[in-house]
Amino acid sequence: MSEPKALYVLLAPVGQLTGNGQLRETISERRNRKGSDVLFWYLSPELVKKFDLPGTGVEAVVADELTAINWLKMRFGGESSTFQLDIEQLREHASALPPAPTNRNISAS
Repeated sequence: MSEPKALYVLLAPVGQLTGNGQLRETISERRNRKGSDVLFWYLSPELVKKFDLPGTGVEAVVADELTAINWLKMRFGGESSTFQLDIEQLREHASALPPAPTNRNISAS
């Protein structure tokens, strides 16, 4: 394990960050632009619990840039904080993209 580092975290109720698929697109674009080792991760509710972040039924985004978290907070809402997290553990467990949006059938019957 590496030394924990102070990182910025945006926490929100499940679905608030990932419901429409825009966060998935944002993370994918950021990794394409800055490389796959960019310090920017999505945490599912299970990973929020694994990393001992507060809340139940919440998802999170973790980044090393406050401007990225502030932009996501303006776009999606949620609460931002700073936490000491292990980057190697994040790379190992949180490198997957957020889930794809659930498509709803909006056609008229």
